Amino acid sequence: MTKLVLGIFEHRSDVILAIEDVCAHGIKPKQVSAVTKQKNTLEIISHDTGIGRTEAGEGNGGLFGTAKGLGIGLDMLPDTAVAAGPAAHKLAGADLDRDGLDVSLIGIGIPMEDVKLYARHADKEHIIVIVALKEEQSQQEVSSLFGLHHAIPLDAP
Repeated sequence: MTKLVLGIFEHRSDVILAIEDVCAHGIKPKQVSAVTKQKNTLEIISHDTGIGRTEAGEGNGGLFGTAKGLGIGLDMLPDTAVAAGPAAHKLAGADLDRDGLDVSLIGIGIPMEDVKLYARHADKEHIIVIVALKEEQSQQEVSSLFGLHHAIPLDAP
């Protein structure tokens, strides 16, 4: 059974160091996903760590993506999540202003009582890192490594 460990970070450099540290301790990059609303930031993280390409969801590319980006910038459309890694296909494009990200997080196995808090962090442009562990891998070790790299508590304001 797969276990998930999540970390919330404010800075791209902390995320990159945390992912590199986790991978140095036996976690493969293909076990790591990340989600935020900062596409450029996530593209850099993805490139530097090898977790997989960044996905923005349906309708976020080409002419429609440009129009959608303008609508978001003018507060005419809700912000959406961008994601990288194995969970990207479930998280990318999720609506941050409604329950889209909540539903997507529940879909990957996040407890219902925590999803609103994670979605709130994503809306604040924090970066959520998700590590899918195999049974023999230690949740405590990954959590400790996240802590070393300034992970924010889930209930932080």
